Amino acid sequence: MVRRPRRTIFLGVLIGALLLPGGGGATQGAGASRDIERWQSRLEALRPEQPLGYLELAEEIADAAADDAELVLARRLFGLAGLLDPYRLGRSACLALADLEPGEQDTRRLVALAALLSGGPIWLAADQDAEPAATAVVAVADTLSHFRQGHGSRAQAVLRRPGARELLLDHEHVLRGGIKRFDEDCKLYRNQRRPSQSEAELTRLLRFEAALLAGPNRSWSGELLLGAGRPLIEVDPDRLQDAFGLDASRPLYRNGRWVPSPP
Repeated sequence: MVRRPRRTIFLGVLIGALLLPGGGGATQGAGASRDIERWQSRLEALRPEQPLGYLELAEEIADAAADDAELVLARRLFGLAGLLDPYRLGRSACLALADLEPGEQDTRRLVALAALLSGGPIWLAADQDAEPAATAVVAVADTLSHFRQGHGSRAQAVLRRPGARELLLDHEHVLRGGIKRFDEDCKLYRNQRRPSQSEAELTRLLRFEAALLAGPNRSWSGELLLGAGRPLIEVDPDRLQDAFGLDASRPLYRNGRWVPSPP
């Protein structure tokens, strides 16, 4: 079997608790069993050698869910589909689970995992906001460029473009003394009077510009720089069972319980 390269996004907590814990017992209580009774014949018809059936039934249950018990069941079926056929259904299962997840961080974990399974961008800060507007990104890069060349007035003028100042303020940790000091320095360094910057400071600002301009495809080091050391999300496509918090060894539904396949 060919293993996908392991690429991990760091964060201390995995996705767990999306699905039934342990995956082996009865559905949660008699009330929950009654709630999903209408699906019993369909559930008992599922076979692990036909994983697409789990995904299709999960979609149907999620669309018709009238209570939390049915949503839990839909999550379980999505997870089983992804585990039984990760190469064909893993990404779809992750995205479907993300749609059902009310928590923003867990949603981002699932989207990040789906991106890994499809070979897409993977470096996502745990509490990262949406990507800023391209015009604001370019304006901030131009602002810093003018500042380095000793054109403080131009830098301040460009920083007044829509979204630019707000974007720089969100990342003022990269500026020596923050944005207030930057404003003062812009007034001081004009007419090609270049600011005095250490090599480390200059490198940090250049890396900051590069990370902004790279957008969602930036490197992990760029993401850490923008996030001021915020933890990154940890996902590993070779550990889907851990990520889903689900025991895939019990894929059959019999008499209200998930049980192993016969030997």
